[in-house]
Amino acid sequence: MNSGASTIAFVVAVILAWFGFATRKPVENPVVRAANVLSGQDDYEAQLKRERESLDEFRASAPYREARSIAIDPAYGKILGFCALGEGRLAAVTGQADAYGAVVDTHDPATVGNRLVWLSADGREDRSVPLDFSPRGVNPGPDGSLWVVGGSNVAHFSAAGEKLAAADAPHFTLSPEGREEFIEEVKTRHAAEIESYRQSMKMQEEMVAELEGKKEGDPGFQPEEMVKLYKQSCESMKAHVESRENMTDEQIVDEAIERVRQIHRVAVTAEHVFLVTNQEVGHGFAVWRCTSDLADPVRIVEGLAGCCGQMDVQAVEGGLAIAENSRHQVRLVDFDGEPIREFGETSMADITKGFGGCCNPMNTCLDGDGCLLTSESNGLVKRYSLDGEFKEVVGVADVQAGCKNSSIGMSADGDLLYYLDVQKGTVVVLEKAG
Repeated sequence: MNSGASTIAFVVAVILAWFGFATRKPVENPVVRAANVLSGQDDYEAQLKRERESLDEFRASAPYREARSIAIDPAYGKILGFCALGEGRLAAVTGQADAYGAVVDTHDPATVGNRLVWLSADGREDRSVPLDFSPRGVNPGPDGSLWVVGGSNVAHFSAAGEKLAAADAPHFTLSPEGREEFIEEVKTRHAAEIESYRQSMKMQEEMVAELEGKKEGDPGFQPEEMVKLYKQSCESMKAHVESRENMTDEQIVDEAIERVRQIHRVAVTAEHVFLVTNQEVGHGFAVWRCTSDLADPVRIVEGLAGCCGQMDVQAVEGGLAIAENSRHQVRLVDFDGEPIREFGETSMADITKGFGGCCNPMNTCLDGDGCLLTSESNGLVKRYSLDGEFKEVVGVADVQAGCKNSSIGMSADGDLLYYLDVQKGTVVVLEKAG
């Protein structure tokens, strides 16, 4: 891909990502961000080149190499998430997803194929059960039962497929007094966002006007196709702002309640169920702890920064591992949410020194030796001790990069590494070399 084509592709991705902005941390204006990239285009291209070369090198030399993939019955849609079970088996949730891996909740579940599927070690379906909601994640309990979340739903299934329990947004309740406070906060936040959008629009329009006045050879000159792309972004933002401005108070509050009720991920211990949700007001994510019967919800972590609806949590020895992707770190907390440690940093040039991209790591899991595996959206899987010490690059799945669910798992014997390719709706299987 030539430099101009890669630049346009990047700007398109940035602008598209902005419209999936509702659950991510505040970021700079997409056109301003694109302009900043353009001003340092040589550095940006060099970073991409170094990353591609590093990934190719590790893909060929890492301990785990891509061998095959596991697909699902097309009637079920795509694999949207999975978890590793014993003896090389997997459990997967299926349905329809958009380009960023976020579940589309507006489809009729009867036609989408939303299901929980048990898969044998060779990827064949052992059994499956239908789900009456669009799933986002699945994780096992210590007893081998499975917990599935999606939309505002939590469902609990036995290892044999019997539905044991279900709940609708168990973490979210509003007393009459709390509702009034919530409504005022939501309306204030909405007004502030509208003002922020207006300022962004003004900045974009001023930049486009300046670019349109430049001639080839002028400092900052951009080709016609780039200026056209900026103008399209302005029009899209203008339409978005107008639609937000025309919302009634009732629509604003209903939207906010629906957003807060959303559950993104689940982790389970013998005594508790942990749910990742949107924060009540503003951007960011929170973790709630419930009892095993989904009662007594307590918010134990808040203010987590994640991109495009992605915030993974996994139970580890003594606590939880949270892949806080927008801060390029793993956050370890105990079961009360108290900090244990954080590790990770941004590293674009050397993929062994930290986490690259706009937002990584995306997901984590434990290996058989008590170490933590981390996944990045470009297919990279690395191993760390729970103390945060980098051990090695484990493998690199050949997937398209982008903010998305990048679930991983490892077989109990350590021979197989699994990586979710959410764009294709499959699970990539990497086998231990030698």
